Amino acid sequence: MKYIIFSDLHANFEALKSFERLIATLDHQKLVCLGDTVGYGADPNRCVEWVRERAHLVLPGNHDHAAVGKTSLTYFNPHAYQSCLWTRNKLSESHKHYLGSLPLEKQEDGVFWVHSSPWEPERWHYVYSRKDGPMNFDRFQERLCFVGHSHQPVILEQSPQGEIIDTRASEFDLKPGHRYIVNVGSLGQPRDGNPNPAFAVYDSQAEKVVVQRFHYDHRPTQEKILKPGLPGYLAERLSLGK
Repeated sequence: MKYIIFSDLHANFEALKSFERLIATLDHQKLVCLGDTVGYGADPNRCVEWVRERAHLVLPGNHDHAAVGKTSLTYFNPHAYQSCLWTRNKLSESHKHYLGSLPLEKQEDGVFWVHSSPWEPERWHYVYSRKDGPMNFDRFQERLCFVGHSHQPVILEQSPQGEIIDTRASEFDLKPGHRYIVNVGSLGQPRDGNPNPAFAVYDSQAEKVVVQRFHYDHRPTQEKILKPGLPGYLAERLSLGK
């Protein structure tokens, strides 16, 4: 089985359409969205509609839950807070109901799928490096787990002896007896210093994970963010990958 896995689209429709054209050329059987379809960007309804129609497995992120009143805004920074309130007013009732109905985590096809982390997924913890490994590997039984949330691609590998390393390699072969947490990065708002969107391709037969990037024209997205008065920083960061 070949999977294409993405996360943290954040209502960036231009990145999504470029992604759509790219994956049309890639052999795959399942498309997985790990959450935060909305938030920050200016096209929440169009992005939710696309995900609802095309993705085979969809989970919610913290911004999705915030937009439908299922998680607190108290920990949001001012930019995220303002964006969330705007998104709440823009989202259709149908899309709100859809986002609010999604499961927080999923065990499917021998994989653990979650937006933030296996450890207390409702608390929205981040997976950045091997330091985050011990508490997370203990929270799921599957060999492989995919996450998003941090907007930074990374792969954590746990050996049969319990040693944990991390890598930011773009291609990675899974080893027998080892377990993995794969952070697929962000499709709509990368934060690892590279403004190009990231997603992962997982081939379960070849036991291989590939993190791919692609270029898109982010200027229309920036203009859409600025037009309704959303924070300028949300537009600026798309050029910086931060």
